Amino acid sequence: MAMLVFLARTSNEVKVFGGEVFFDIDGKNVGKLSSYSQKIDLPAGNHTIKMYKSHVYDTFIGVAEQNITLQEDEILMVRYSCPMMVNQPGNMVISEYSKLKEVEAIKMRDAAIQKDFIKQETQKKEAEEKYKNGVWIVIMIAIAMGIVYGIYTAYMFNV
Repeated sequence: MAMLVFLARTSNEVKVFGGEVFFDIDGKNVGKLSSYSQKIDLPAGNHTIKMYKSHVYDTFIGVAEQNITLQEDEILMVRYSCPMMVNQPGNMVISEYSKLKEVEAIKMRDAAIQKDFIKQETQKKEAEEKYKNGVWIVIMIAIAMGIVYGIYTAYMFNV
């Protein structure tokens, strides 16, 4: 028997992307990713792996599909990355498995997601600050225009 190890979802991944990630093998739903890696025994031979993420209104996004050929006693690790945009595919990477690679892959993905999340939050804050500054500029221009109009109107009535 061969084996596929579906890499766990990190807490940062769940926090940022939400939803649930499902995996199908040979057209049948086998399960969903959780906070621990899942090992699935398969017979040697050709298999189709499909992964996707749940979205609003019972829809799915980020479909990623690969055909693989498993050798007897082969163990492969399957990593899935959710898409950043709903119209993009997900990313599935299948590689040789070792416990060290599994731990390293989880740490690297968690760090990358955390880094991207912090970057995105910083960009949001900067955009909000620019928006606030823009609103203040428009308000100040409107006040200045109102004062100029008031002075002009007062001058016109006094002439």
